[in-house]
Amino acid sequence: MKYLIGLGLLTVLFSVSSCNKCHECHYDGPSGEVEIGEYCDDELKNLEDNGYTLDDTVYTVHCNEH
Repeated sequence: MKYLIGLGLLTVLFSVSSCNKCHECHYDGPSGEVEIGEYCDDELKNLEDNGYTLDDTVYTVHCNEH
């Protein structure tokens, strides 16, 4: 019985933690689209608000839910 309760709690915890708003992101560079990976929560918001900086260039980022 304790095993089932523990398993149930782990399932709920995993479900809640996997509800983050994560998106796959990219920017349009001089040679085409450049994938920069998956970003979530505050990191995602910051990237969308401020862009992606590479060397001295700031690129506008486009993110899509997956």
